[in-house]
Amino acid sequence: MRLREWTVEDAAWYAEATRDPEVQRYTTDPPTITEAQVADAIRSLSTNPATASFCIEEAGERCGNVAVDFEDGVGHVSYLVAAHARGRGLATKALTEFVAWILAHRTVGELRLWTHRDNIGSRKAAERAGFVRDPARDEDREIKGGIWPTVAYHLVP
Repeated sequence: MRLREWTVEDAAWYAEATRDPEVQRYTTDPPTITEAQVADAIRSLSTNPATASFCIEEAGERCGNVAVDFEDGVGHVSYLVAAHARGRGLATKALTEFVAWILAHRTVGELRLWTHRDNIGSRKAAERAGFVRDPARDEDREIKGGIWPTVAYHLVP
């Protein structure tokens, strides 16, 4: 497993991967996201110091995404593993490596993430990567026209 920078050549893959019904259960990306929208987002990564994102790869195969948005000394982490790549521990490995990258390259007082309450795989990956449950930040969030019960996690360096 390795993390690498996104390129616009990855845009079609990402748009297609997010359309998978299994991925749609837990991603905030809409199923209508287009290759052009993803390509624009990839291009903006190099000019936006408040965000970072990497492609998760294994054996040369695209498998997912890790990202962070920074605000007031807090990094808000998100991740996605494509349906075909689940069950191999990639989310845990990617999160662990990504956290190390964040701490080496950015000044941050805390990392936070949230996941759908029913996304047991994501919850386990967060915990295995060192994130700790933060029930005070649990909340129902409006996502894609519905209400998602979410659970919060945090990691203090």
